[in-house]
Amino acid sequence: MKDLIIAVGGDDVGLTPPMPFIGQKQNGGECTALARLMLEIALIRCGFDVSDRRVPLSDPQVLIFQSNRVNANGIVVMSSGACGSRKSFNDVCGGTVRYSIGRHGAKARELAEDICAKLNGAKPCTTGMCNHEWNGAACPAVVIEMGYLTNFNESKLMHDPDYIHNVAEYAAMGICEYFGMPYIPHSPTAYKQQCAHIGMRGKNIKLVQAALCANGYNVDIDGVYGKDTDVAVKSFAINNGREGDGVNDGLLRDLLFVTHAYIPPTSKHRNVLYVQRKLISKLYPSPQNGTADESTVGAVNEFLTETENTDAIDQNGGITKQAMELLSEIGGGRPRLF
Repeated sequence: MKDLIIAVGGDDVGLTPPMPFIGQKQNGGECTALARLMLEIALIRCGFDVSDRRVPLSDPQVLIFQSNRVNANGIVVMSSGACGSRKSFNDVCGGTVRYSIGRHGAKARELAEDICAKLNGAKPCTTGMCNHEWNGAACPAVVIEMGYLTNFNESKLMHDPDYIHNVAEYAAMGICEYFGMPYIPHSPTAYKQQCAHIGMRGKNIKLVQAALCANGYNVDIDGVYGKDTDVAVKSFAINNGREGDGVNDGLLRDLLFVTHAYIPPTSKHRNVLYVQRKLISKLYPSPQNGTADESTVGAVNEFLTETENTDAIDQNGGITKQAMELLSEIGGGRPRLF
């Protein structure tokens, strides 16, 4: 049976102006890009194929054209919203799944309602109509607005990798519901596959490529295990203490799952990137380079000090397992400045 293809996009909404209650800008493009990748991983795991050409929402016609070329069965775009003057936070919150109203409008609305019903497991969600630009799609098209960057709590949540993962998984549940596909939960056993190596093609290679991108390695998600993918896999393996060529179950698990363990100083590991994203979601400025450098460790220690968990500080300049566990909580972090 031919795979169902979902064209996945992301809205590069960029930076907000400096938000007064935190004294800094918020980057909506980073959270939507990560949500798109996590959605692709979930969809491939559940038996779909995906089409990803990194098209921003600002040019929907290009995404529509590309989805039509591959005869996509649906278009799903991850996005975020803003409400008000964009100079202050406000109380508007909640997710919205918007649907096109063109010739596939009825199907798009049904898809949006199925996704919305599942997303309500993570947050309040409603449905609404898309802008007219999406009405020319040759398949159902929906835009998932995960929340509002102008809402203090939601803005922080949308930078939390665990929260983004939950949103992507609930969205995948809704897509599975609409297309009559079984939802396969995210677990190590769900990703068992044969070893992948240079020259191989297919949607499982897209899964590897999406996972590499989610870990900061920039490769095309084209389903071809070429030179760039091979270099990224080998670089990830070296940075995460693995040996050998190609992809095996163990390396794939390292790409997709966080291990709460001690992180030595200056180490470069996917767990460090997870820590950095959690710090940003809790309003502790941090780089996103995957390296346990002085800036990252300093931000971790600020978090531990301000949450009165100084016993979890590593005196040797690393990041303790206890600190990892404390950071893994969804939400929390620094309060509003005023």
